Amino acid sequence: MNRLYILIVSIVFFSCNSKIDKPKNGSSEKKIQKKVKTILRNDSEKNSSIIYDTLVFTEFMKGNSLDKKINESKDKLHFYKKFIKSSEINQLQIIDEKHTKTEIKYLGELKDIDNENSYKVITNFKIIGIGEMLSPRGRSEIAFIDSKNNIMVYDMGMPENLPNYIENNTLFFEIEKTKIGILISGGLAPILCLPKIGCNE
Repeated sequence: MNRLYILIVSIVFFSCNSKIDKPKNGSSEKKIQKKVKTILRNDSEKNSSIIYDTLVFTEFMKGNSLDKKINESKDKLHFYKKFIKSSEINQLQIIDEKHTKTEIKYLGELKDIDNENSYKVITNFKIIGIGEMLSPRGRSEIAFIDSKNNIMVYDMGMPENLPNYIENNTLFFEIEKTKIGILISGGLAPILCLPKIGCNE
């Protein structure tokens, strides 16, 4: 009877130990996996590069092209001004209509490093043709509204070419894991030329 009792106690003891050990092993495996993921993430962050550029406005940029750009952009001032709210910086605002979807984001204010002017920056990605027979097509724009309510709007083509945020008075884009930081000096040209993106009107 005593032998049977000892045998039962032994079985219970070892089975409990095996159950307790499993979570420990699982826990250590999870810690290792988490550590590996952290290392991979850190490596990918180290591999990403950053490019800074300053858009400098000169007297040579004045003329018919600039006047035309200003006049074309004026019609969009009323639309874009509606989205300038300090409480909604970096918040995506979506407008759903019957055959279109518009995604607007106000990125905040960017100060000119050469004068007292500043620009409210708004991005706009619009999908046209939703639910129609034709395949939908998109349009991406950046709008800059200065302190005197002058507006410049640039067609950026693909949504990947739109800026993501403003930090330390720098407008940041990200193209293929490369961050691009843009500053403005002296004003805006009729064509917006950016590293790795190219020139857009």
